[in-house]
Amino acid sequence: MLCYYYPPLIDVGCTRSVAFSKYFKKHGWEPFVLSVKNPDKNYCRLGDDSPPEGIRVDYTSSIVNLYSFVSIADAVLRRIFGMLGIRLKVKFFYNLLCIPDHFLGWIPLTVMRGKKIISERNIQLIYVSCSPHSSAISGILLKKLTGRPLVIDYRDPYLIKSFEYRGLQGLIGPRIQNFFLRKADSVIVNTEESKKVFIEEYPIVKNKIFTVHNGFDADFMLSHKLEKYEKFTVTYTGNFYSKMIPPELVFDAISILEQERRITADNFQFLFYGDSTDEILEIARKCGAVKYVSANKRIPYADALQVLSRSHLQLLRIVKPMISTKLFEGIPLNIPFLATIPTGEVEEIIKTYSPSSLIVTTDSARDVANAISRAISMYEMREVEDNHIEKFFENFSRENLTLKLMGIIEKNVLVSEGIA
Repeated sequence: MLCYYYPPLIDVGCTRSVAFSKYFKKHGWEPFVLSVKNPDKNYCRLGDDSPPEGIRVDYTSSIVNLYSFVSIADAVLRRIFGMLGIRLKVKFFYNLLCIPDHFLGWIPLTVMRGKKIISERNIQLIYVSCSPHSSAISGILLKKLTGRPLVIDYRDPYLIKSFEYRGLQGLIGPRIQNFFLRKADSVIVNTEESKKVFIEEYPIVKNKIFTVHNGFDADFMLSHKLEKYEKFTVTYTGNFYSKMIPPELVFDAISILEQERRITADNFQFLFYGDSTDEILEIARKCGAVKYVSANKRIPYADALQVLSRSHLQLLRIVKPMISTKLFEGIPLNIPFLATIPTGEVEEIIKTYSPSSLIVTTDSARDVANAISRAISMYEMREVEDNHIEKFFENFSRENLTLKLMGIIEKNVLVSEGIA
């Protein structure tokens, strides 16, 4: 398992691979994880988390973390052009050198170590978690060197038209993506909408792409119900995607509620936990809602779940075709969503498992304000219905999803290779 994101890193990108490795072992497979020894701290956060008990993990060094170098080079270039009166928006060196991404330095030593592990331990399958998408290169090289089949798991999609790619990335990226998909024996995505997009844009993958959603690990279920905050609380954790989705909607809605005297700073709050605290506060300030907003740095996953459990609503924002892990956290924690989302797969999941959630598919701050007001009334009138947690776990527990993945691999990869 090539997993750049793995403990002691504490980024959300770790949770899927950690769960797979844990349940692979529980159900009879022997995973061996290769992760990074010196992660790029511009993008990753080290914590005190440990791998699951009994999982063998080795760490290889990245010989260079490119991001710092290209960032400095691009800053110098922007300054030079600025002195000439030209505003340079493109990250020239990043777009030139970081293809498919800036984690390329992890490839050489990982391939060397991976080849040795595969030989010494008779490893039968190579699994790669993307992103970083450069990890797919390591997986392909190891497949070439060892003859072992390769499964690429796209936690995050790469080179699809839903996202903007500039420079060489946009020019040659589709060819790189096509190369990845051609070399993989099986491709896993985490939403049905992603699967559909991949097939439309890269038909070569049609017969070997499968969906395994993110889900939620029952081990993180809270042992007891926590009291709600005294103030009516809407909480958001993680990346706000403010450059991909208009960020003002919820804050404009809060401002409307204040103007109409439906909320005050004594009875309402918006909690944010993530990396862009200054940006969130600035957006809230421009919308006239800053006094309602508490913006905080990221906190450990277990602590974040407790904060969510004490909240009245969890704000959900998505960038299609992805599904945020927040969807799979909120339902088991029995929290209604305030979902400002486009129609589609996420909307259907919420309607199926969370009957008291408020879904707003328009870009209207008035609609969001009315949804918040409706939620406040539901709590006051004790009309909030429980989420359908048991039914949810049948389809979205990480253990059951791992079993689904194992079945896909056994049927479509190992059998065809004569391994199983």
